Amino acid sequence: MMQALAATDDLARLGSRLVGWRVLSADPMRRGGNNRIFLLSGEANRAILKLYPSQPEDPRDRLAQEYAALSFLRRHGVADVPRPIACDAAARCAAFEWIDGAPLDRVGNADVDELADFFIRLQTLRDHDGAASLADASAACFSPAMVLEQLDGRLERLQQSIARGTDVADFVAASLLPAARRAGERMRAACATAGVAFAQPLDRRLRALSASDFGFHNAIRRPGGRLAFVDFEYFGWDDPAKAIADVMLHAGMMLPDELGQRYRARVEAALADSDGSLSFRLDLLFPSMVLLWCLILLNEFLPERWTRRALAGDRDDREAAQATQLRKARELFSRNLA
Repeated sequence: MMQALAATDDLARLGSRLVGWRVLSADPMRRGGNNRIFLLSGEANRAILKLYPSQPEDPRDRLAQEYAALSFLRRHGVADVPRPIACDAAARCAAFEWIDGAPLDRVGNADVDELADFFIRLQTLRDHDGAASLADASAACFSPAMVLEQLDGRLERLQQSIARGTDVADFVAASLLPAARRAGERMRAACATAGVAFAQPLDRRLRALSASDFGFHNAIRRPGGRLAFVDFEYFGWDDPAKAIADVMLHAGMMLPDELGQRYRARVEAALADSDGSLSFRLDLLFPSMVLLWCLILLNEFLPERWTRRALAGDRDDREAAQATQLRKARELFSRNLA
């Protein structure tokens, strides 16, 4: 079905059916690592059409998760996210409201505060109608054991995909593997000292609603200067400690340390009364989260990554992309763990 929707005319017809007005053009927008995104234009209207190609190695229903998340948020008064218009599960696509604005070219303290305040505002919806039925966030972690399980799994997949003697293999052997052992030992020792069960899932009352893939890379600055937030296909429940670390470390925006710490402090202060162990968990998990983000950067070395990129219309040079990601992973590791 996805191949059948490759032609612009087909996309315009599909878009017209979803949005309820005549689409005159369907123009490709920025390429996503997982999806294809088109601007639908009519005589006086605009909307977004998002295609979610099937990925055999990734069974997650990104379409259903994003559509449910945005429907929930808009139903409960969150207006700075796109309004979902309609979806077609068979065609693996959905139409969303167009939001006027532009990607952020620079960020400052006020933007970080707005980012933090959006996350804090999400937590006021935790007990609202429909919240309990929302799925867990993508790669959610509810215990130190789950963090290590993800770390071990990513390391194993990467090691199976790279050749010995290469630069990336040397980086994994000399830096990532020893650091992963130290991080695991540190987490187990800290849990034992604090009397925290290593594998006990976080109490549901302490879990946070998280966009998961959250940050300025998925934000739009509207004409008035305020931000809107897009891309909620991984939205769901997670440990707020992991959600904070994800923003501080996200490879899509590489926040300077001072802005990352500002974000952390603002969210921690807002949740302190309801979650007294948040700071402990964040300090506990942070080294492992650094390693997870190094491995996410190195996803470019996984064969399935390039299959996914091809389905999303990406034609980047493979060797150049891999070299760039390896450099970024080294820099992230050196900045936080060396």
